[in-house]
Amino acid sequence: MSFLNRISKDKAGTILFLTSLSVILITLGIIQTLLFETITFFSDIAEHRGWFSLEWDFGGIFSASGFACLLLVVALILDYESKKEKNRLSIIPQEVWNPHHGIVKAVFILVVLQLLFNDSFLLGLSILFLTMIWRATGKLQMKRIFGGNIEISNTWRNVLFLFIFITLFDAITMNYSGAFGEFFLQNQWTPTGACEDRRSLCDTMSFGVNSLLLTTLQVAFGALIIAVPLGVGCAIYLSEYAHPRLVAIVKPTLEILAGIPSVVYGFFAFIYIGPLVVQFGEYAFANGWIDESPNVLNPINGAIVVGVMILPLIASMSEDALRAVPNELREGSLALGATKIETTMKVMIQASLSGIVASIILALSRAVGETMAVTLAVGTVAVYTSNMFLPAQTMTAYIAQRVGGDLPFGEIGYLTIFAVGLYLFVITLCLNLLGNKVLSTYREAY
Repeated sequence: MSFLNRISKDKAGTILFLTSLSVILITLGIIQTLLFETITFFSDIAEHRGWFSLEWDFGGIFSASGFACLLLVVALILDYESKKEKNRLSIIPQEVWNPHHGIVKAVFILVVLQLLFNDSFLLGLSILFLTMIWRATGKLQMKRIFGGNIEISNTWRNVLFLFIFITLFDAITMNYSGAFGEFFLQNQWTPTGACEDRRSLCDTMSFGVNSLLLTTLQVAFGALIIAVPLGVGCAIYLSEYAHPRLVAIVKPTLEILAGIPSVVYGFFAFIYIGPLVVQFGEYAFANGWIDESPNVLNPINGAIVVGVMILPLIASMSEDALRAVPNELREGSLALGATKIETTMKVMIQASLSGIVASIILALSRAVGETMAVTLAVGTVAVYTSNMFLPAQTMTAYIAQRVGGDLPFGEIGYLTIFAVGLYLFVITLCLNLLGNKVLSTYREAY
């Protein structure tokens, strides 16, 4: 008798239960350590600087954040009017809601690019939201004109309310201080200072984690700009056009790319990608497009290498989602006279859209959590700038840098690692939950 057969069902269940319990306890232990050390971090700052304070500045309504709030209000009005059966949007010409596909693609490309170079992240995000509401409103208006089925959802409305509050708060307030105000609302990150006591807080220390967070988002969204078109295009080719023998070669090759250590990608970016980015940056600087000369370590360098890293994830998951669509849908579309590209774009992608979107969200989570590649490619200068040719630092790179240094236990610099780590954990957890939500909510059942 084999070893497994000698174990009774009750004993096997007990062993599996203990195994599962140990995994849960280890996870909870890690979270507990992050949480307790983070509480100590905020308590130490609050002891010297208080918990939270700010100053009101209603003149900030005319700032970039105030304009972002105005755009979000316009988007909210559009969303609200589009849900009404008889709305005032019908007086707007049909061409506004249903422009040429090339115009729509060009608008989305410009909107995504401005996210990377816009000095105000909230303004860039509000432009993106307004563009997406414009397209959602346009689809509803065209369905009303041509008599299609209309499904009403308030998801966008809830998101818009949240960001209107955030942008309005940012516009009319200033000079945030205290433990929470400094950490979550300031952009200056200088956790070290010339103090007599290394364990004490100096006036020169600042803990505005947004400088790390915004650089992290620059790299992550820049990576998506590179990986999404290539990854989804590769998935479409493998599932719809490629010969099975070619698929048998290309698919394992993608898996090999996913298995390459991130430090190798970082070294490759520093040696080969960095000089190419600097050459383009020098050309941009000579033409006055940027205000400072480029550096070999920069967020563009990191975005390219991270984009290559997450490309296999998007391609593999999107290809699996496309193959999960029943072949009857494809054959039915072709039988009705649609071309192969029309079948792919209007039937297969639409049917597998939940899986493709989920793969993109999970790839974003992977890009946000990348460490060694961005440490070698982006740099260790914790300053956020819209000029992506200058050195910067992501959240993961800061943790890697500080862990490799001299950090006495209990020092404020030691505690910052846990605060940044917990913040990063919450962000990646929310992205993973969002991906699962998209996958479960919009999954097509056949």
